[in-house]
Amino acid sequence: MKSKWSITVLGTIAAMGLQACASFQPLYGTNGLEQSQVVSDLSDIHIPPAKERVGQLIRNNLISTMSPPGQEGSGRYQLIIQPASNDFDVTVERNTDVSRRSYRLKVQYALRDSQSGQRIYTGKTFSEVNYDKVTSEFTNLQARNNARERAALEVSRDIRIRLSAFFASRGNS
Repeated sequence: MKSKWSITVLGTIAAMGLQACASFQPLYGTNGLEQSQVVSDLSDIHIPPAKERVGQLIRNNLISTMSPPGQEGSGRYQLIIQPASNDFDVTVERNTDVSRRSYRLKVQYALRDSQSGQRIYTGKTFSEVNYDKVTSEFTNLQARNNARERAALEVSRDIRIRLSAFFASRGNS
């Protein structure tokens, strides 16, 4: 008798679990016919060209992950990004040669409605990437450029995820 009751309870719990899973939808998922509203909203974002290299890197990463290949956002929304970066020493050896540096990238961003110009979402994010400093200047420049690219990629991923969560929490816009 106890085993029949246990099987019934377990079956009910399993059915309830499957029922709960039916209401979940992947953030970037499709229903087989059309793209999700989040994907559509992300592809509607226009990002103005940046003036400095790190801004260009962030912009390019965002465009390549939010818009269809080879296209830029249609312009329903506008994303303004304001990057600021600096380098600083992490460790110093006894002979005062710096052996480790850090590249810090901070970005403020604002999503605006293109028609009204009103801000609808703002945020801040950052990334800090370390790199080695050696005696070769060329190697140091390459290491710094690599650190800048890694930081820009990390920041752009964070911005995309935050924008996706924002659009998902708004529901149908």
